[in-house]
Amino acid sequence: MIRLLPVLLLALTACSTAQPTAPKFEDTDPCSLLRTGDAGQMNGSPTRTERTCDYPFGSLTVRLTLLSAKYADESQKLLSDGGYGGVIGDRPLTRKCAVSSGEVTCDAVVEVREGQLIGLKVLQRSHDLNVVGQVTQGLAAKAVERLPK
Repeated sequence: MIRLLPVLLLALTACSTAQPTAPKFEDTDPCSLLRTGDAGQMNGSPTRTERTCDYPFGSLTVRLTLLSAKYADESQKLLSDGGYGGVIGDRPLTRKCAVSSGEVTCDAVVEVREGQLIGLKVLQRSHDLNVVGQVTQGLAAKAVERLPK
């Protein structure tokens, strides 16, 4: 039995190292982070361009971008233009919404980890900044939830 122990340990080590690893932030497909039902039904397929995905939800469109940047820098851009900060779970989020010609545009950034951010731009025909802002925060929460750990 003692002679078999090294063989068993070697076999267990080989099995444990053969496990597939979860994709890293840099390898994550941004089109995998939101789904139909997150903000209504999708009326088409999401389209990906490098680290950005455009989602065509029924009454709104969403652009989700995976960013490698400092949260403080990206957040400050929104705060200096009238945005405000908040928290999703335990992650900081900054958003800014504006209305123009009957459409609300909300920009948001949420820190996933140091130097890893999700940026969102949500556009919806509306006059209610608060409602579209809440939708934006909800979409950010869904995206963070679906990111690989």
